[in-house]
Amino acid sequence: MTREGYRIALPGAPVEVLERCGVERPVARLAELAARTPGGLTVVVDSANGLLDAPLAGAGIPVLRADPPVPADGGAPAEVLAELGRTRPGSLTALPSAGWTMSGREEEIAAADRASAPVERELALAGRLVAGGTGSEPLVALTFDDGPDPEFTPRVLDVLRRHDAPAAFFCIGLQALAHPGVVRRIADAGQTVGSHTWSHAYLPDLGPTGLARQLGHTGEVLAEACGDGRAIRWLRPPYGGRSPALLRAVDASGLVTVLWDVDAKDWSRPGPAVIAERVLSQVRPGSVILMHDGGGDRSQTVAALPAVITGLRARGYRIVDLDALPAAA
Repeated sequence: MTREGYRIALPGAPVEVLERCGVERPVARLAELAARTPGGLTVVVDSANGLLDAPLAGAGIPVLRADPPVPADGGAPAEVLAELGRTRPGSLTALPSAGWTMSGREEEIAAADRASAPVERELALAGRLVAGGTGSEPLVALTFDDGPDPEFTPRVLDVLRRHDAPAAFFCIGLQALAHPGVVRRIADAGQTVGSHTWSHAYLPDLGPTGLARQLGHTGEVLAEACGDGRAIRWLRPPYGGRSPALLRAVDASGLVTVLWDVDAKDWSRPGPAVIAERVLSQVRPGSVILMHDGGGDRSQTVAALPAVITGLRARGYRIVDLDALPAAA
């Protein structure tokens, strides 16, 4: 992935660049190449990518992940990944078709999250990090990740408009590059636009250059799409991935990190009623609720959202913008 879009490299073939497109186009192109290749294809990604593995698995294309130290600071070039797949497939991690991008690294990620707790607390007290579930007032925030999506983001916005509810949308830069009009619609609706990085990267794997690109490219594209000169203030790290060093680097960049304490797990598509019940059973004063408007079929999220909003209000909660949530006590 580059500032322009996606790069597809096959050993011995010229690199293809697919510019300003959503994830559907590279997946369709790889499926086309797989159908024309005897024995099919295996795609190699790195941890700076969290967009392609699920749709590729849905298309029946195996995916391998390259872990550090293989990816360079800004992510491994497509040519390097292709060559690794050809010459050293045993050094790569095979992703399960029903798994997630970081499968096999759960313990490492959990340990990094635990080690981050003191820095999280420090930044939360300074108003530089929002974790959710703090305070005593019945205030909650709705957040949506992985858009903008040309089908589901507008549908989510329509529900929010009908119910007069604010929300924050954490947008992936590559998706915003492909669908700037959807970002503009979020901004025009008065909703909050935040960064979800350029390519849904696991940020602790990156060094200063890679982090600057992930945050800088996304901020530029989102600001341009919003069209009002606003600076992007909020960052949702993909997977909630963090480390003490990363949190301090994000803070130094001027962004406020936003985590969550209520996870609807709507990406698993358990049904609208289950999604709503998950939210309403976990919510507490100051909660930050995580849902998704992109990254796949989000029709169940759209269907669940009215029940989430009305259920929260029936329980006495007021839905507010992120900056209206109380700071850590």
